[in-house]
Amino acid sequence: MDMTLMFENGTLEARLLKLLLKEIPITVKEAARELKVSESKLRRICKGLVSRGVIQMEGKDDHVYLRLIRKDISFHGTNPSQQRAIKRKGRKKKKKDEPDSMMYA
Repeated sequence: MDMTLMFENGTLEARLLKLLLKEIPITVKEAARELKVSESKLRRICKGLVSRGVIQMEGKDDHVYLRLIRKDISFHGTNPSQQRAIKRKGRKKKKKDEPDSMMYA
């Protein structure tokens, strides 16, 4: 029985897998340009996915193509662009050690 692979939404792995689900075939160089990361960083991520049996890397040197092996992939978590900023008040809290009167000024 195969289990569905879960990936955190917004991570580089998830972004690469979503790209592979849309565009096939694609080279490492094209994927790095599309995802706006360095080619060496993308190759490290790809090697991890290859070792887990998710993708396959085919070709030599400059023309290494990425191919998705498993299609049972799901993404969880919120997309970073959907996260709402936390509003913080600008006032500082009053310290208990400070006296209220102007007696010590």
